[in-house]
Amino acid sequence: MNKFVSPILAATMLAGIALSGCNTMDKYFSEDYVLGALDASYKGDFDKYLDTTDGKEEDAQELYDNTVDYYTEVIAQYCDVYTEDISDEVHDKYTEFTKELLLKADYTIASSENGKETCYVKIVIKPINILEQSEDDIAAYIEEFNTSIEEIGEEINNYTDEQFQDLEDDYAENVLNILKEKSNNLEYKDTITFTMEIKIDKDGLYSPANEDDWNTIDDYVMGIYE
Repeated sequence: MNKFVSPILAATMLAGIALSGCNTMDKYFSEDYVLGALDASYKGDFDKYLDTTDGKEEDAQELYDNTVDYYTEVIAQYCDVYTEDISDEVHDKYTEFTKELLLKADYTIASSENGKETCYVKIVIKPINILEQSEDDIAAYIEEFNTSIEEIGEEINNYTDEQFQDLEDDYAENVLNILKEKSNNLEYKDTITFTMEIKIDKDGLYSPANEDDWNTIDDYVMGIYE
């Protein structure tokens, strides 16, 4: 699964770094560079991001908002909730849940190897397991919901748009309640170690050697990799 907003992160990080190479910087700079991006993306904590880039706070806010929007869609779609069919009020509840869940994202920078043209930053991630953790309970609820629809019978053919909206919202809110309950005792998958390669150009500009690395990290954090 690819993060559809990853160019925002890549472009922001690329445009924001105009500093000298790792060998002339504090040896922890590359770690701060990566950690700043992760904290801004998942936790809405912009301090280290702003310290290690020339990016503005609105850039960091856009990065965070895009990450929240992306994960909100991932969570909803995994649970057969279609955000285009639910009310704005219920959609906002999913967004707020996503923000709370992302605060529990578990990642640390283990180490870095700094060179003149390349840095390697090792990231240790404990993937959130909320989707698999909730899967059985949501499946049971879906059966219950489908039974209730069958009981309505042909009368459903006469439902107004408002009544269909109520059905969608009721389904979505009950699923969200299951997710919230599971998040109170959140489980994590086995720890993953991922090494990001960072290139430094002749002007001292930092950028990921592989921009897809951000997508990979996204998938690991939320536990949606195969």
